[in-house]
Amino acid sequence: MKLAGALIAMGMVGCYTGAPANRDVQRSWERRTVGEIHDRWGGPRATDPTPDGSLQTWTFDRIALELPGGNLEMRTRSVTANAGASVPGGAVGLHLQGSLLGIAGQLHPGSITHVTHAAVALVDPAGSIVGVDGEALHWGPPNDANLHWGAILGVHVGMGGLDNASSPLPSGGAYIGGMLNPTLGLVGTYDVAFGTGDAGSAMGMAGGLALQWWPINRVWLRAGPAMLLTLEPGFSDAALKPGGTVGASWAFVKVGVLAVDLRADLVAGPGTTFGSVGIGVNVN
Repeated sequence: MKLAGALIAMGMVGCYTGAPANRDVQRSWERRTVGEIHDRWGGPRATDPTPDGSLQTWTFDRIALELPGGNLEMRTRSVTANAGASVPGGAVGLHLQGSLLGIAGQLHPGSITHVTHAAVALVDPAGSIVGVDGEALHWGPPNDANLHWGAILGVHVGMGGLDNASSPLPSGGAYIGGMLNPTLGLVGTYDVAFGTGDAGSAMGMAGGLALQWWPINRVWLRAGPAMLLTLEPGFSDAALKPGGTVGASWAFVKVGVLAVDLRADLVAGPGTTFGSVGIGVNVN
């Protein structure tokens, strides 16, 4: 499991986002209608006529916060002092030696800066988008484009079942990871299923690592290895065993990166099978 966690962390750190994703979002708007981008991004901040149509501009602001800081340097230097005085019958001398501590440095106050970012779309006279430039990733691609980026995660709840328990019980799962390219992600998965039978309740849990693939925008398929923990009916005979997990999802609601889906997950290992069907909420 430590290896799986390290692979997920590596995937999230080096995931598909930033400049590569921004370029793909820019390209995804080419040959779309201006009405589509208005529906997705809202109305532009400014529209300027050009010889070939119009240039439409969207902007957003981010706040950059700089904390107070500076550097201090401590220095010491040796100092000596001598003094003398005449007294009856002779003279008295005094000699002192020590170190003097000095502190020097520079301090600067904090600051709050508002930074404006922009994206522009060149629209031809027929209302078709010729090209997009700037921070397009902030607003995202067309809602039907099969394009996903950055960190992805989801949770689901539903009814689960096990091969050794005849009656289903509430179950669920979760995943978290990052995109490797626009349609393929690497995720860590967790599934838990409960069921009950004549001998009592049973449970199956699985944690694993899987590849998650979107063949089309609203559908993903997932498969990968997992480690299983199973409890037989009556919550007895706990066993830890290797296995695998598969899953499928269809998003019946998709707005930007937020999706609500119908999902099915199945886990199998030596002598055991369990899974669940439910509704999930995802960010992808």
